[in-house]
Amino acid sequence: MSNSVRWFTRKYICRNGIEERTKFCVRSSQKGTRLDRAVRKASRASDNAERQLARLSNNNFDTEDKHLVLEYTDVMLRILYERALRSGIEPFEDAMYFEAKKEFDNWIRRVQRKLKGVVEFKYIGITSDLDGEKKTPVRLHHHVVINKEALETCKEKWKGFVLDADLYTVHNDFSALAAYLINQVRYIPNAKRYTPSRNLEPPKTTKPVEITRYGDSEMRIPKGCIKLYRSEYAKGANQYIRYYRPPKDERFNNENGRRQI
Repeated sequence: MSNSVRWFTRKYICRNGIEERTKFCVRSSQKGTRLDRAVRKASRASDNAERQLARLSNNNFDTEDKHLVLEYTDVMLRILYERALRSGIEPFEDAMYFEAKKEFDNWIRRVQRKLKGVVEFKYIGITSDLDGEKKTPVRLHHHVVINKEALETCKEKWKGFVLDADLYTVHNDFSALAAYLINQVRYIPNAKRYTPSRNLEPPKTTKPVEITRYGDSEMRIPKGCIKLYRSEYAKGANQYIRYYRPPKDERFNNENGRRQI
């Protein structure tokens, strides 16, 4: 029996009003458990690290939280250099990357010890030695998104230079920031591209639902929501949309011309 094309959709709902929907096809004539496995595999294939990072950010942080850049002094870099030489890892830039990642993890532990029992510490961090636009090598550094309550302790516990900035969003959406961070990470096989704290909560995710009618049609933004992104429609291809769903009172005021979002 030849495989039939079946369309499924899945939704991701974040606390800050950002929602996403993915539509993907499964070429399978199977039923039951085998079909479930095929659907899960197709759903994972329609995702990427950038979207996953954006979802964690949208569900756990807000515009009052902070984006830190942790930079190294010359002395700190010399210590990393010597450790990387002793590690024997090749190529050498990978050895430096892993040593920097250890330094970042040690910093996280120092912050956690200081804040334990005082305030909750939430973070998402990356280690970078790459210019995200030019794709050329740059001085090792770290980017980390933290909750505002941990700001002073984070600065205190890093031994090098710390730059802090407000978090950039568009209609509460951290997707642009997530894209920026992921672009800073050089690809290393089997290495995680970002490090989230264990206390981050994933967004509400619906189970894949089969589309029984017009599965191959273009996805639409729900009424009252603001379009943030919609991938170009092509017949027979997967599609992805992201939008902001304002609170009910904001939608009412906006529709009546009393308030613009």
